[in-house]
Amino acid sequence: MPNILLETTSNLPDSVEFPKLFAAIHHVLHETAGIRLDNCKSRVTKFDQFYIGDGHPSNAFVQLSIRFVEGRSSEIKIDVGNQCLALLKQFYHQSVARLDLQVTVEIGDIHLEEYFKYPEGTFTPQ
Repeated sequence: MPNILLETTSNLPDSVEFPKLFAAIHHVLHETAGIRLDNCKSRVTKFDQFYIGDGHPSNAFVQLSIRFVEGRSSEIKIDVGNQCLALLKQFYHQSVARLDLQVTVEIGDIHLEEYFKYPEGTFTPQ
């Protein structure tokens, strides 16, 4: 917890430094939502097969999904979402100029009764 999944289309340039982007997202989660840095887990998936809108080859997307343990206010979630959207726009600014890029962020809850973690003691809610 939290789980951070970045999905992108493969027509985006490889210029984004994912370790720096993920470090910035982890910082937002720590500072804004009180999440322990060592609990942040981030990964990226690039899709070779995708179809957006009319299928034009310049269509692209970046989708960031963040799920963390329930209990944080809507205000905190909105703040995290806005800060992460700003980060994505910053990291993908070159792509915005040359592609029809859609950038989205989705924040969701992990329900404690449906979340299991090992080793014990590494999970601490806010």
